[in-house]
Amino acid sequence: MIAAALVREAPVGTETELKLQLETAGLRRLRRHPLVQSLKRGRPVTQLLRSVYFDTPDFRLRGLGVVLRVRHIGRRRIQTLKTMGECLGGAWARSEWESEISGDTPEIAQLPEPELERLFADRHLATALRPIFTTEVRRTAYILGAEEWEIELALDEGSLIAEQGTAPICEAELELRSGEPRQLFDLALRLQKDMPARLMTTSKSQRGYALADGSALAPQKARPLALPLDASAGEAFQAIARSCVGQLLVNQDCLIETHAPEAVHQMRVALRRLRSAMSVFKGFLDTPQTLALREEMRWLLGHLGAARDIDVFIGEILDPLADVYGDEPGFLALRNDFIAQKQVSYDIAMQIMSMPRFTQLMLALGNWTEGGDWRHSDDPERRAHLDRPARDLARAILDKRDRTVIKRLKHLAKLDPQTRHMARIEVKKLRYAVEFFASLFPARKSRRLTEALAELQDGLGLLNDIAVSRATLKTRAEDAGDAARLWVAGMIAGWHAARGAKLVEQAAKDVKAYARLPHFWRDERH
Repeated sequence: MIAAALVREAPVGTETELKLQLETAGLRRLRRHPLVQSLKRGRPVTQLLRSVYFDTPDFRLRGLGVVLRVRHIGRRRIQTLKTMGECLGGAWARSEWESEISGDTPEIAQLPEPELERLFADRHLATALRPIFTTEVRRTAYILGAEEWEIELALDEGSLIAEQGTAPICEAELELRSGEPRQLFDLALRLQKDMPARLMTTSKSQRGYALADGSALAPQKARPLALPLDASAGEAFQAIARSCVGQLLVNQDCLIETHAPEAVHQMRVALRRLRSAMSVFKGFLDTPQTLALREEMRWLLGHLGAARDIDVFIGEILDPLADVYGDEPGFLALRNDFIAQKQVSYDIAMQIMSMPRFTQLMLALGNWTEGGDWRHSDDPERRAHLDRPARDLARAILDKRDRTVIKRLKHLAKLDPQTRHMARIEVKKLRYAVEFFASLFPARKSRRLTEALAELQDGLGLLNDIAVSRATLKTRAEDAGDAARLWVAGMIAGWHAARGAKLVEQAAKDVKAYARLPHFWRDERH
């Protein structure tokens, strides 16, 4: 992507910011907030800002990972080119180039860097630029500061405007002028406490493009990691934590906008990946802040888990038999019971998203990722763990987890369901570790290993779903006191039980297939 090359090669300014979405009443409360009043330097400045975003009709600039706008501030026109940026635990760092121009349309010649000139060397691109959408906001900006940092707090209220429609803007934007990213989170935590607000991952430009092309946010899986080969354990963990928190937040936005069940699943995956990373790097993560966050993550997983578990139950246990028992009154009644329970669980999950406690957790995760107590220690042993080469740690962790998986699954056919479930957890932990560290080693062999572990995890997961479904079906049918439900529940449980032997056989084959594959962290040493 062009944006990545621009960040590497061009000396530019970097905008590091954090956004909170609020209601209008929340903006008013922030203006009067005692902390704002005590930290402000000088008087706030209020301006009417009109920003016009330009791209080609087929959105080529968005495809290249850059955003181009012309901002109207009174009679002044400020041209800005930005990259899409990097997520720092919920804050965003974006490279940007600004120049004052004379007119209302982009002036490519004013772009100050050779790399930018080459970007627009294609005359067809430059001449095809047109307005795509506009933002109109009333911004009140405060400069807040303390001895170690200075932050601009901008309170924006207005609209996104495109040919296809409009959308409201009501947000607080904290931009770091000096200091460290953790100080953005520190301030946001203090401002947001007990106030309905949500940490936003989408910029105005991303929301404007979505409005212009009618697209909706989609659930996102974790993106592949690219760790520096010489990364220390501390540096590797921070990159992994940023990936996990970023996945959590983007799916939070998707869930709120679309109510997509898959977004709940990906939020759970993000939390579990982060918990697994905490285990991998436990040598320097046994800190008070980390332990407190683990408890809050457990609270959130409990609420997200209920919704997702019912979704899986319907899809994996009931729906495969819809063609067989779909006309049976007991089947329809039983399925409707679980659909109703699913709706209640998702309603609770949606309510969680709007709770101050949830936003506090998201901000606390960002604060911990960027400047948590794990990063600052005078303890020699903890320091040694932080500074250890990530590749050395990776080999030790992957070897240990691989041996555990092979040992746990050696006699798979003889394992009881609970022991088999515990073995599945070990498979999942190994898979996450492989994904965390794969970029530190030659890439050609890691994909096959990851795919093999995913197949094994899915097979063992289905066996566990079947194992727990018997009790779930029985309890639901007995609670309803309905003979029709009880009969169907028994038939469904029996059908799935009959699948068990073949599924165990296939899982045993998957174990052998995994064991035969080259293990890249071992081969790389020779």
